[in-house]
Amino acid sequence: GAAENTSSYGLSNPTISNDVTTWDCIYFGNYYQSNSSTKEPIKWRVLSVNGNDAFLLADQNLDAKPYNEEYTDVTWATCTLRTWLNDTFLNTAFTSAEQVAIKNTTVVNDDNPYYDTEGGENTTDKVYLLSIAEASNTAYGFNGEFRTESETREAKNTAYAKECGAWTFTSTEYTGYEGNGRWWLRSPGDGSGDASDVGSNGYGSSTGFSVYFDGDAVRPALHLNLSSSTLWSYAGKVTSKGESGSSQATPTPTQT
Repeated sequence: GAAENTSSYGLSNPTISNDVTTWDCIYFGNYYQSNSSTKEPIKWRVLSVNGNDAFLLADQNLDAKPYNEEYTDVTWATCTLRTWLNDTFLNTAFTSAEQVAIKNTTVVNDDNPYYDTEGGENTTDKVYLLSIAEASNTAYGFNGEFRTESETREAKNTAYAKECGAWTFTSTEYTGYEGNGRWWLRSPGDGSGDASDVGSNGYGSSTGFSVYFDGDAVRPALHLNLSSSTLWSYAGKVTSKGESGSSQATPTPTQT
């Protein structure tokens, strides 16, 4: 049959205008965000859409975990964060039907492009983290230079992520970063005991942090089968400036 175009489900690829990126967003799954007792719909940015496939990145940092539970030489294929995402997080955030709608993705684990640190074996995952290459892919709406500050890579921590120990920018000296956190990437850092990440100002750190560091947040990514249209809903748009648009107009109250 004919291939579906990118607008079949009312979603579009990211657009960049005057250095500001705009992403379409959807709600899919539920996770703790405002507190540790009530799950709320997870908002995802659409990094790309192709037919019924949507590549999604969480709009905010959802949790805080070390890349690996102990300090040792480790890659994405062997780290404990990968196990947690594809077990505990998967089963907590998604129903069985939603899990079926999440595609199994062949995740390519390249070496660190700056230090040649070994990326390890490729994996097959339902949920995973972005790589250095993906976090600097302009097609996904990111700044093409990884090792530079960029609003396109900034992410807020949810209240729950803070509760779980996510380091959160709170200084009043620099405006615009309040509430932002650091978030892990799956790519290795400059050594086999380090993993790369993104800073609160959107700067991509190719050296990264010790895999045992527990202050970095978790910002999951996944591929969703959009044909399961009863399982997700449109969530408006968000820009790299932090602006968001509602999927529905706010009704004007009628005076009585």
